Amino acid sequence: MKLLIDFGNTRLKWATLNKGQLQAGGVFAHADSALVTELRREWAELVRVDAVLVASVVASAREHELDEFVRERFGLRAEFLRSPAAALGVRNAYAVPARLGIDRFLALVAAHAEHARALVLVSVGTALTLDALAADGVHHGGVVVASPRLMRDVLLAGTARIGALDGQCNEMPHNTADAVVTGSLYAAAGAIDRFCVAAARRLGTPPALLLTGGGADELAPLVEHAERAHDLVLRGLALWAQAPAQDG
Repeated sequence: MKLLIDFGNTRLKWATLNKGQLQAGGVFAHADSALVTELRREWAELVRVDAVLVASVVASAREHELDEFVRERFGLRAEFLRSPAAALGVRNAYAVPARLGIDRFLALVAAHAEHARALVLVSVGTALTLDALAADGVHHGGVVVASPRLMRDVLLAGTARIGALDGQCNEMPHNTADAVVTGSLYAAAGAIDRFCVAAARRLGTPPALLLTGGGADELAPLVEHAERAHDLVLRGLALWAQAPAQDG
């Protein structure tokens, strides 16, 4: 059995792969928690793990903490993946391939494997990432901006009179809390719209729009034409784990 880990800036999500079957595991916020304590609880019943694959975007110190626990718990070294130039039908646009976040690469792999078509993949986590992929698997690049939640956190930290950001999205807000929440979502939706225009021009066809990530729910009503996708990073990890070798 293989243990697959999506180690994001805010959350750690994991699943297992056993005889080709991907099985849901768990998810927890790790930024302000004792990582080892959470992992000990999450993995208390796991047995016969023969490999641990990690898609990580966190600092190296946090990766080291995870690796140390994996060695203690399973007697294995965690394999931290980095984006290649090409693998599993997707060709990386970055001149230095490893600088593309592995979470973005694996999500594109999963989306392409499910349906090979021109697409824009929007992932809403701590950051909002947008990537354009052609039907032949060629990645045409992408952008990274602050997610709506991060925009609001920055406003709260950097202003004196905003107050608590517990508002709701409202087409024409009449109070500051709603204004900040709505503004952050409008900004994200505007970035998506603009990127889709550029992607359509580059790809030569209007792309499908896929929306994924832990922050997707609040943004979804403003991008009604988007398809929802779930667990793309873990699904990409599963494909990687089952491939005999990578091609780039």
